[in-house]
Amino acid sequence: MQLEDAPEHVELLESLFRMVHTLKGNSGLFDVPEMTRVLHACEDLMDAVRRRQVAYSEVLADRLLDAMDFVAMLCDGLEMEAEQADPHAQEAVQIASSLRQLIGEHAGVESAVGDLARIGDGQDRGAAIVAAPAAGQALPLRAIPEPLRRQAFAQAQAGGELHWIAYRPSRECFFQGDDPFHRAREVPGFIWGRIDAPAGWPPLAELNAYDCVLHFQIVAAASQAELMEYFRYVPDQVELTQLAAQWLAPTPESAERASAGAHAEPAQDPIDAVMAEIFAIQRQILQSEANMGWQDGRTQAVASTLMNCCRSIGNLELIGELEIARQQSLQLRSCDPLLAWLNANPLPLQRGPVTSVASVASVASAEAGAEAEAAEAVAVEVRQESLPQPEALSRQEPPQVQLQPPAPPLRESLPEESGRAGRRAEESLSGNKSVKVEQVKIDRLMNLIGEMVVSKNALPYLAQRAEDQFGVRELAREIKAQYAVINRIAEEMQDAIMQVRMMPVSVVFQRFPRLVRDISRKLGKEVQLVLVGEETEADKNIIEALADPLIHIVRNSLDHGLEGPEQRRASGKPALGSLTISAAHEGDQVVIVIEDDGKGIDPALIKRKAYEKGLIDEAQLERISDQEAVNLVFSSGFSTAEVVSDLSGRGVGMDVVRNAVEKVNGNLALHSVSGKGTRLQISLPLSMAVTKVMIIESDGQLFGVPMEHVMETVRVPRSSLHFANSSAKMVLRGHILGLKGINQILGIAAEQKTNADGEVAVLVVRVGGQSVGLVIDDFRETVDVIQKPLLGILGGLSLYSGSALMGDGSVLMVLNTREMF
Repeated sequence: MQLEDAPEHVELLESLFRMVHTLKGNSGLFDVPEMTRVLHACEDLMDAVRRRQVAYSEVLADRLLDAMDFVAMLCDGLEMEAEQADPHAQEAVQIASSLRQLIGEHAGVESAVGDLARIGDGQDRGAAIVAAPAAGQALPLRAIPEPLRRQAFAQAQAGGELHWIAYRPSRECFFQGDDPFHRAREVPGFIWGRIDAPAGWPPLAELNAYDCVLHFQIVAAASQAELMEYFRYVPDQVELTQLAAQWLAPTPESAERASAGAHAEPAQDPIDAVMAEIFAIQRQILQSEANMGWQDGRTQAVASTLMNCCRSIGNLELIGELEIARQQSLQLRSCDPLLAWLNANPLPLQRGPVTSVASVASVASAEAGAEAEAAEAVAVEVRQESLPQPEALSRQEPPQVQLQPPAPPLRESLPEESGRAGRRAEESLSGNKSVKVEQVKIDRLMNLIGEMVVSKNALPYLAQRAEDQFGVRELAREIKAQYAVINRIAEEMQDAIMQVRMMPVSVVFQRFPRLVRDISRKLGKEVQLVLVGEETEADKNIIEALADPLIHIVRNSLDHGLEGPEQRRASGKPALGSLTISAAHEGDQVVIVIEDDGKGIDPALIKRKAYEKGLIDEAQLERISDQEAVNLVFSSGFSTAEVVSDLSGRGVGMDVVRNAVEKVNGNLALHSVSGKGTRLQISLPLSMAVTKVMIIESDGQLFGVPMEHVMETVRVPRSSLHFANSSAKMVLRGHILGLKGINQILGIAAEQKTNADGEVAVLVVRVGGQSVGLVIDDFRETVDVIQKPLLGILGGLSLYSGSALMGDGSVLMVLNTREMF
């Protein structure tokens, strides 16, 4: 999506290509061919964009986003352990085809090798990776040994399918979890194969051991369908050619060579030549003078080299003898036992049942010099006797044809290295600075700290009893001092645990760019999304509860708030609309603002719609203010849409948003100016675990009011209250403040009390963006409580948001200020 705004941004292009490339490689590690198919098409398309063969466009971005959704769906299916391959095979083909279509449309070319989009059914499945030469002579068939050539010819005459496989692994295949040598050896119906190396190797200092530059040529007695299935994860790296029987027919020259070969002395095996050279070098090393300080190291190195040679030719019996010689050399601090073993085992060594594949450049060069037809590429044969016959593949384990790594030196002989390794391990462990913890454990910690907060509130009551009932003032003073210490520690612990539960709002914000892009294009509108304060943190539970309400608000803004390009131009605005979503900390709250520069909310239209839907009566229609009319959008069943669509018109939405915000003790404030835009502000507490309340008193009863609603506390003379239309008001710093008596709201049959000076206590609270005065008898302290919801019959009392247990064991009812006003 960033590339849509800056299609020539090279770093973005390269970054996206690398991401897609990495995803494709990772998908190849698992049995998800549909995912690999789509990601491979994405990679090819992005590669064409990098090479400037295809221009990046909105259509191209749409195709990539569709592919991203498809891959995400498959990942979700893997997490749910659902089978995803077959049900989505056709969808994968369609998506890959649409991606590759862009390559053909813009670049005028379409890759014939690895075109996964064509692999849809059995008939087209092979066409994507088959490259048929003009004649069999285009293939280096003469490289096949005559006995194997005759065997393949016999199978072809008998009606079997034969294929020449050119397998060229990706240079980065090792980073994708691929083992090309292993894959080549296990090709179904393997008959013969060779490894082609580059004609010239770079100098050793410039050689990159992590680049795969080898190619494989294989002859296999298997059908095209079998081979396609086997190479399904790397189809772009394979070319198949079906071999006709006449291409493999013995020629007079080959028959003559075979006859001559039967009577000729066998030439020395290139592998034996390499072994002889290696053994000669090791003998020279052992015979050279050595400083006693590195005598053991030389013995270990030579023994390891000789053991690897024995392993590579499959002769495991000699390894036991060699190990005895190595131990004797180490004990005597002399090379004589190893030299004696070398002299007792002249070359060529007897081969074991497993034959090594020599991919050493010197061996390959010797072969190239011996055979003129192999001059173009260095080739090494995979010997037939070391591999299973085609008919035995189903019942025989794959051959262990491999080059063994050097055996590590014994630890007891290298104490210093062992110590260094131990220190490196300790450093590695000490460098790990993060621990992954389950959510349930963090929630348990939060509950425990909440219980501690309640328990420490009992200490002031205990101090009061010690002083009032037992007259021990010094003990009461000490208890209060300890309470101050425990209170500080509990608050720090609570803050620390809350920090663990904190998450940035970017977790929710990151879904909006795609949402805005898709909806605005669907509605034919041009919208610029601005995200501010994504790093702002809030409690995980609040962030999760906020996701759906924010999505609905954004959809509402795009559908109802922002105009189309023509409407905006007609009203003197730029065609590009602006939608800003910001988050910031304000005190102990997180404030999220969604603001647009659209047409705003017309109060007259809202009033008329609300009247038509029966949400207000005729008297209210005339009486309510513009701001009260704007707040009617939060009424259940309200909608200004004329037609029901998949975005709006059902009258279900903003009331759900309000309920979701209030459920996490948040506030909504909506402001709009007709023709200018709309601003919706959501204020949320940092955490829901512990609630700070102010305790108030009326008629001898105690109640709690959440502190997020408390603005201030004032005492005013009773004579300053003004009564009009059965309601009381007062003037507070030049502003008229409406008053409500708590006894009247809760149905308490008592008059509100005044203090000795004839003053009434007024708690100023803010609800829905407006300030109201609650007349009470007296103020008490503020405390931290764990608020529990009311259950059963009490759950129907909407004037209470819950209850809390106090330190002295009493129950405090917490007021729901929204419902009260």
